[in-house]
Amino acid sequence: MNAVRLVKKLLINTVLGAVLLSVINFFGIYFNFYIALNIYSALIIGILGVPGLILLIFLKFMV
Repeated sequence: MNAVRLVKKLLINTVLGAVLLSVINFFGIYFNFYIALNIYSALIIGILGVPGLILLIFLKFMV
């Protein structure tokens, strides 16, 4: 896998994860559920994509 493909995939994962995180935070207001957008959550979502978002949701329920 070359560097351009890797950066492209990372960008797509980050954008998709950020959009889904925004949707979850928007509808989460009604259920008192919010995931903070900081450097750590952005890195997890950027690297793992949607499974990273699911991981953050799972960790939020665990705490």
